[in-house]
Amino acid sequence: MNRNRFEKMLLLLREKGLDGVFLAPGSDLFYITGLDFRSDSRLKGALVTQEGESFFLCPSLHRDDVDGIRDTMRIVEWEDHQGFGPPLGTALRKTGLQGRVSVAFTRGIEAGDMIDVLAAARDAGIEIAAVNGFTLLAPLRSVKSQEEQAWMRHASAMNDAMMEAFAAYLKPGLYEHDLMRFVVNFHETHGGKPRVPCAATGPNSAKPHYGRDNDRAVEDNDIVMLDCGGWYGGYSHDMTRTFFVGAPTDEQKNVYETVLRAQLAAMDKVRAGAVPRDIDAAARDIIAAAGYGEFFPHRLGHGIGLDGHESPYISQANSVPLVEGNCFSIEPGIYLKGRFGVRIEDLVMLTKSGTEILNRFPKQLMVV
Repeated sequence: MNRNRFEKMLLLLREKGLDGVFLAPGSDLFYITGLDFRSDSRLKGALVTQEGESFFLCPSLHRDDVDGIRDTMRIVEWEDHQGFGPPLGTALRKTGLQGRVSVAFTRGIEAGDMIDVLAAARDAGIEIAAVNGFTLLAPLRSVKSQEEQAWMRHASAMNDAMMEAFAAYLKPGLYEHDLMRFVVNFHETHGGKPRVPCAATGPNSAKPHYGRDNDRAVEDNDIVMLDCGGWYGGYSHDMTRTFFVGAPTDEQKNVYETVLRAQLAAMDKVRAGAVPRDIDAAARDIIAAAGYGEFFPHRLGHGIGLDGHESPYISQANSVPLVEGNCFSIEPGIYLKGRFGVRIEDLVMLTKSGTEILNRFPKQLMVV
């Protein structure tokens, strides 16, 4: 249990007038308790009240997995034959909750389980008003500590090393699924936990989040867009590079240089106090002026940390100024349907020293 984070979470609950929060399996639960669970058919999670009363609802199957918090949080077990309803109702009463209360539920609880939680509470005489808690901890998690910043640097350095190896591996005749396996194998053999990469060749690169059959082969004079991310020590890396297998056409060179100029212009705007929508505009205006505005359909970037996508989002809709400790991507792109696409993505972090670009792998046009 991270006591400092726990206390800051209690302050958030009080500021927002919430009686409690249910930390479902996922990154929020890990951030506060250090417990690394994912959602499955047996509900588990931590209930914390505004006053700091807490318990962890735990299937008996996972009792040994929560030993790390037994001294700081009461463990409420439930067995398969009884379900979680009765133990949960008893535990809720012991926290002091009564009458009508508001409880935020974080990402990671299934809809059916939430309905059953509310029913169990009613049986115990407690009427829970469920609140969307998906972004409740964003003010805490979006500001990375010195330790978290170190993990982010390490994760990105490993992704740089992977990209260098990938550039040497890439050649005509390889299939998209070969490229994906190469990326996954590199990170797994170096101690990382990769997510499924996006390896898009030729016309598939015009699909921003391509992930279909992955059976197209790299051809001579082809284009390959690789978007790869994952985790080291629980913290994420993410980077996109677009390669040319053989000489690019004049149009491809123009599109690539436009995207690069857009990314560099946005990077130049990044600093503590900057407004995300202004950073987005710096890139978007360049792409629009080049005649490709309609072919840049997504936000400029996303925050990153324990999750691959988290706060702050670098988008036209975000007017909240950036602060020291924020870490996020800058990734403009142009996608010409049925033909080709280009995206360039780097991670950037705001530290005491200023703006730090985490990715070092070259982003000038590269022919392999």
